[in-house]
Order: sequence, then C-alpha cells, then structure tokens
Amino acid sequence: MPKDTFFNLIPEKKARLFAAISHEFSRKSFDDSAISEIIEFAGIPRGSFYQYFNDKLDCYLYFVGQIQNEQNELYLALLEKNEGDLFEASKQFFKETIKDVLEGDHSDFYRTMIEAHDFRLQKVLGHGSMHQLIQTLYAQTDLTHLHIESFEEFRDLVSLMLNIFFKSVGGYFHHHQGKDPLSVTAVQKSCLKMLSWLQYGVTK
Repeated sequence: MPKDTFFNLIPEKKARLFAAISHEFSRKSFDDSAISEIIEFAGIPRGSFYQYFNDKLDCYLYFVGQIQNEQNELYLALLEKNEGDLFEASKQFFKETIKDVLEGDHSDFYRTMIEAHDFRLQKVLGHGSMHQLIQTLYAQTDLTHLHIESFEEFRDLVSLMLNIFFKSVGGYFHHHQGKDPLSVTAVQKSCLKMLSWLQYGVTK
C-alpha cells in the first residue's frame, strides 16, 4: 500500500510516476525490473521513491491493484446496467476485458506477467480483493434467475466463470507463441461459448 505522501502528490506528478511504473513492469518481469529504471523514467530521486512505497513489491501491487479496481468497477457497472443479470453482465465484461487484456493500454504488462508467471505475486492482494468483488456481485445480482441457495454457492459459480475467462486468455498466449496465433475475436467467441455451456448446459 502506498504511503500518504504518494496520495498527496499533485495529479501530474502522480500520473508521471504511474506511467513510469507501468512502463517498467510492462517491459520486464517483476524479478528483472528495477527501481532505478522507474525513478529515471519518472525523473525523481531514489529517496523520493521510498517516501511513496516501502519497496518494489509494494509498488508492483499498487499498480496491479489499480488495474484490478478498474476491471471490478466495469464488472459492477455492467451488472447494474443489465439489472442484476449475472450471466449477461459477465458475457459483456469478458468480451470487453479480453480485448483490453490482449490489445488495450496494459496488454504488454499482461503478456509479461503471464509469461513470467508473475500472477503468483498477486496472491498477496488477490484474496481480499476477489472476496470483496464477489460479495458486491452477490449483493447486486438478481438471484431469482439462478439456482443458488447461499453465498458459498454463488462464490463457486463466479469462480467457475472466472476460470473460463482465465483459460481463454491463457489459450491466447499459448497459441501466440506458436505458428497459429488466435485472434482476439476467436478468444472472445471461445470464452462466450464455454460460458453458455455453464449457463445452459452442453446436452441437447
């Protein structure tokens, strides 16, 4: 968690530092990245960095947390737009997020993170963030459309849905390394198909 001095920065300086963090973690794995590169890109003294963050991991988790927060806000906004229809909101969210992950502003970061297996670092913040998201989804979902009898069952359902998303994105990067890369449209189509299996079943 950044220190108060970071949050007290003027918006322009905070944006410049965030851009420097994004630049470094999008080019290199966490292990290969360096604080020295971040401060050089941001144009700040090394001492200032430690006035804002405890260490490199603290900085990394802040960056990842900001991206996650943006995604969570989109998911909840789509759920509200679709009047609590979890599956319809998830279809729209997955379609938009797949495009963002593969072609958006942070696509280089996602690629670097997945190839370096840096997603393991997100377990430090992932549990609390994910639990909060699922709780909010549960509160805003119209449960009359679902065969769900408890929060625990709802949590399991959302976990299954997110696994479909992660499998789809992982498949893209797996194929991207070979001679037959997938298109973003193909990844979206595959993801939505598996989601429909979960929603309607696979038997005829």
